[in-house]
Amino acid sequence: MSLEVEIRELLRRDDELSKLKIDILRALVVFNGISWMSELIPDIVKIHNYSIDYLPTDDMVDEALRQLEAAGFISIEPRMRGGFLAREVYVDRLIRLKDLRAVKDALAHDKVYKDYLSRQMETLWKI
Repeated sequence: MSLEVEIRELLRRDDELSKLKIDILRALVVFNGISWMSELIPDIVKIHNYSIDYLPTDDMVDEALRQLEAAGFISIEPRMRGGFLAREVYVDRLIRLKDLRAVKDALAHDKVYKDYLSRQMETLWKI
């Protein structure tokens, strides 16, 4: 099954895990195919304009990432990362889309993704 077909299938589903998987893909596309695990949920909430209709748990995020990696959408790599305003480093997971162009094309008609881009453009025009 092609990535586009798999994404269309995810968009049609209404279960929380499918919603989270498509939201992870949206967040990765918004940030040019790469994100830290620790930033995924805040980014997803922003994409939904701070109104999300499900509550993603850590276990759900882990399962969604595992399934997306197994399906070939993403790669996940443990990496050291510095803490903001802290003198410490910690291990986070760097998540990368394997085919940014294909996922971006598949989301081109997605309402949530288009609404987020539209809000971002409105913000830029106000500056």
